[in-house]
Amino acid sequence: MLTGKVYVVTSPELVNAVARNSRALAFNPIIAQVGKRITGHDEATSQICQHNLNGEHGPGYVTEIHDKTVAALADTYSVEQITSTMLGEMQTYLDQAEQKIHINLFAWLRHAVTRCSTTAIYGQENPLVKDGEKLDEAFWDFDESFNLLILDVLPHILATGGNRARRRIGAAFQTYFQHYVPGQTASSTMALKRHLINTEYGITPWNAGRLEVGVLIGILANIIPTMFYMLIHIYYDKSLLRRIRNELEAAAVKSDPDGRTRILRVVTLREKCHLLHATFKEVLRHHALGASVRYVRDDTLLDGRYLLRKGMVVQMPLAVLHRDRGAWGEDASDFRPGRFLQPGADDVGKGIRQASASAFQPFGGGTSLCPGRHVATLETMALAAMMVLRFDLEPVDRSLSIPAPKQESMATNVFPPAKDVRVRVLRREPGEDVIWKFSMD
Repeated sequence: MLTGKVYVVTSPELVNAVARNSRALAFNPIIAQVGKRITGHDEATSQICQHNLNGEHGPGYVTEIHDKTVAALADTYSVEQITSTMLGEMQTYLDQAEQKIHINLFAWLRHAVTRCSTTAIYGQENPLVKDGEKLDEAFWDFDESFNLLILDVLPHILATGGNRARRRIGAAFQTYFQHYVPGQTASSTMALKRHLINTEYGITPWNAGRLEVGVLIGILANIIPTMFYMLIHIYYDKSLLRRIRNELEAAAVKSDPDGRTRILRVVTLREKCHLLHATFKEVLRHHALGASVRYVRDDTLLDGRYLLRKGMVVQMPLAVLHRDRGAWGEDASDFRPGRFLQPGADDVGKGIRQASASAFQPFGGGTSLCPGRHVATLETMALAAMMVLRFDLEPVDRSLSIPAPKQESMATNVFPPAKDVRVRVLRREPGEDVIWKFSMD
């Protein structure tokens, strides 16, 4: 699979054609084939993953995990529960940021969000934050070694740090699942469903731990760079910063009767804060630079013109699709959130304009659409909103700039910055005894 011909699709129209051929051009075979290289699970588990891979003869492990995850993360209650827990955990880090003079913005986000997002999924028994093991840092060692691990050539020598991190994280999740008791262990519905399906299909706790290493990529690898670039773009553009603050104050902030407590209404963000939402979408359009990938299961005549041979791979590079001038106009290379607003939208917004699904695919597309996209959207918007309401960020060195991305992992669509940005954190209400909180309304 990794050595055959690769077909590269750069036309939005042909991306639609790929989506229409989801049985012949499938994502699941890539996950099943490459997954063992990523997580290091055993051959017996690999066979379970590859059995009835595309669901032609009823449910299989991969299709059932996917469908149950989609259901768990599409339910409004589950999405808001996960987001509420994550933001509740983040409150401590936001309060601590208020006490710091300087922070490296990406490093601070990576540390805080890794711990808070995973706790929202796995509960207070979250293996990444227990017992001072610093497994949150180990995950990023694994992520940085991803490209070497996927080659699966002497990983204990060529990817020593990543291989060790994978082993440590897998062992911690093995213990987590060995002690997981449905109905008693407090976790998200997603973690519960994964445990139940692993048990049903005979996945051992050791292999369940290894498989969870791969799940962490989906939870963390894209959302943290997205949050970073969301904040950098907002603070970089003073006009955008002012307009977003005005929108938030008008639509999503309320005060308690005591006058000291200000509350950010999180669900209101996606309903009424259209400029903030449009900025999030433009960040994804501008910085989601990876590629969607499909495996050719059968000879396929794409759009009646192009013969794709069985056993080959199709790639759809987002860096090209997200800069397509036919879809986005002559200013496709510019950062302009207004392209996602309805015509005539003012500073408080008139609504979000839906982009072409084939030209805008930060969360993938078709049957492989990212199941966590609703959680990622709400968490990113809420964290960005709270940051701009509470803090001014000033660069320590020279003026604020947008750092170039650095591709580190083939599994990532939104790449991290090549260089961190060191900022001075300033409370916007100096001397005032104001308490900020999140609420899920």
